Amino acid sequence: MGESRLKQYDLSICIVSWNVKELLRDCLASIRAARPELSYEVLVVDNNSRDDSPAMVKEEFTEVAVIRNRTNRGFASACNQAIQNSRGRYLVLLNPDTRVRDGALEEMVGFLDRHPDAGGGGPKLVNPDGTLQPSVRAFPNFKSSLQQFTILGDIGLFRRTRREYLKKDFDYEQAAVIDQPMGAALFLRREALEEVGLLDETFFLYFEEVDLCRRLSRAGWNLWYNPRAIIVHAGGRSTSQVAAPAFFQLQESQFRYFTKHFGSIATTRFKLLFQPLFLLGLCWSIISDGLAVVASSLPGSSPRTRERRRRRLRRRWHFFVFWGRTYVTHYK
Repeated sequence: MGESRLKQYDLSICIVSWNVKELLRDCLASIRAARPELSYEVLVVDNNSRDDSPAMVKEEFTEVAVIRNRTNRGFASACNQAIQNSRGRYLVLLNPDTRVRDGALEEMVGFLDRHPDAGGGGPKLVNPDGTLQPSVRAFPNFKSSLQQFTILGDIGLFRRTRREYLKKDFDYEQAAVIDQPMGAALFLRREALEEVGLLDETFFLYFEEVDLCRRLSRAGWNLWYNPRAIIVHAGGRSTSQVAAPAFFQLQESQFRYFTKHFGSIATTRFKLLFQPLFLLGLCWSIISDGLAVVASSLPGSSPRTRERRRRRLRRRWHFFVFWGRTYVTHYK
């Protein structure tokens, strides 16, 4: 990438889409309606959607560049496609289930200009109803994973670790250096990205942005949270279409992340502890949901409550069966 190309835009907005046509339309419409007072471009990389998303973008948003993949290449690979075809001083990896508020993009670019130590950062995220969406996390470690995903968390162990990982005491009204922002709207300085490299494509889904933030931090670049830039985030719409497969991929990416940053020996030992504790927690949740279904069948329970608990039990059981089959196939 030549120097003249880097100065063509202030910001490159990079969006990866997979079967979220209506959300993508709303996201692009919000960018257009915000009328950002800076030079920018928008690139959409479609990972082989089946809902005619690329056609919609080409027809309704002619200013947007579309890269259409014939297969689902994964989030990291698709992001890298957008980055390699972009021309901004800064980039934002923006989820399609977001809506940009007026002034948010200008505020983030100006903020990064005022903080030359920043390799990137994140805005304040809010839910569709306007309430705060906690979006700052510490870097994950073995203890935080055990608390989050296994029965140890269910029985109340590692509460302090959970509080530290989720940054429960973080002040979302003040700008601050952080470990990592939620990846729904991750702003990046091109200079920093060129130093540490693109997203690691061995992460098909999940942890690719955590890995990138950790590499930026180790290279001496700070990640900043900026509360004056506000973006609405619905959350999890693409992955919710395949909840069980997505969660299995989350675990695989977690192990890959730990191997990369903590070593293969330590990660192997961790997996030997993690996997039975995770399975035990999954079994316990099915038993608990089953008991809840029985309780809802007693006189006095509403049909709505009974049906909701049955649906939840069916989802848990489907998840258990999928996870078991996939795990056995993957590791046999």
